[in-house]
Amino acid sequence: MSEFIKQLLPAQDDFVFSTKKHPAIIGGLGSGKTEGGVVRLSKLLLEDRGVNGGYYMPTYDLIKLRAMPGFEQFFEEANIPYKTNKSEYTISIENYGNIIFRSYDRPERIIAYEVGHSIVDELDTLKIDNARLVWRKISERNRQRTNILPNSIGCVTTPDMGYNGFIYENWFKKQREGYEVIKASTYDNPFLPSDYVQQILDNYDPILADLYLRGEIVSLNQNKVYHFYDRIKHYTNKTINDFKELHIGLDFNVGGCVAVMFGLENNKAYAVKEFVSYDTFDFINNLTKFKDKTLYIYPDASGDNRKTNATQTDISMIRQGGYTVFVNSSNPAVRDRINSVNGLLSHDRMFINSDECPSYSNAMETQGYEKGEPEKWTTHPAVDDYNDSGGYFIAYRFPVTRPMTKISMSGH
Repeated sequence: MSEFIKQLLPAQDDFVFSTKKHPAIIGGLGSGKTEGGVVRLSKLLLEDRGVNGGYYMPTYDLIKLRAMPGFEQFFEEANIPYKTNKSEYTISIENYGNIIFRSYDRPERIIAYEVGHSIVDELDTLKIDNARLVWRKISERNRQRTNILPNSIGCVTTPDMGYNGFIYENWFKKQREGYEVIKASTYDNPFLPSDYVQQILDNYDPILADLYLRGEIVSLNQNKVYHFYDRIKHYTNKTINDFKELHIGLDFNVGGCVAVMFGLENNKAYAVKEFVSYDTFDFINNLTKFKDKTLYIYPDASGDNRKTNATQTDISMIRQGGYTVFVNSSNPAVRDRINSVNGLLSHDRMFINSDECPSYSNAMETQGYEKGEPEKWTTHPAVDDYNDSGGYFIAYRFPVTRPMTKISMSGH
């Protein structure tokens, strides 16, 4: 089998040849985790003829874009015949076994098959309860009788959930037999694009950069939600009069429809005005106060389902009023929205006029975590309404995206 495996990075080598039941590469982005998973599972199946393997990722899109092409490339370079069934999400290795691919977002499909070995990719992108469920479902499938090697489930992931995650709970907090941690750093991969690390440093706050570059377990709940906001450091005296165009984040709530207005300059965001409307009708009416400005609205995506008017959604009402609306089909994950804001704050690219936006500034200083989630209030307008409103605009215009690398079997 070793003749099929080209040079591996140190962490990949440790993972591929680990004899533990639950080895895990805990690493940064671009540290070679997925390739390690591809090579390990291929090795196990080629050494244990007739045994099937399972490969699991957060979405079927990722399976199609990264996992399946990774296995195809491995088998082609090793001159091993295989057949891909894209509709069934399987790859059959001629005279050996099958690789069955399943997604976490469809855990109900993790049924009606058996495998002897599995790789679980990016499990820590799930909240801990969901990760526990997925791990249990995978473990139930991992029961096929093997011929030579003991059954195993390996994991390759960044520790996204920090101290509140499934990875910390099982591979760090508890000293469990058969669980092995193999650390991998983005810095250890010499085959990445020259600007790959800098992209992460530029986009993320320092805490998350440490997570995504070194695979470190970090506290994502320390102090407050927007722990990089400093009222003095991030103060601006700019007002709406300094901008011809205004970008308005909007959080829908009957009795407290919160809007935060931003100006953009040199790729930096300046919060320069806030106001509260009773409902969407009132919000549209309030916009007439800014007739001399070009206005762009960035609302809560749920406004495409919610109706203040019996025949129109809240977002369609705003468009009907003649305003340009920027909104995706669904809101970004709450954590992604928070990361976008903290990323700008940590790089001094977001500022708040606390004289014109006193409630927004107070909300940024106030909101903490409760049971691992940002605090929520039931009355409106509330602290979380202001942060949500500003966050919708920031997350749309300054989304935090992970730089992608093409999986390769040439040693990285």
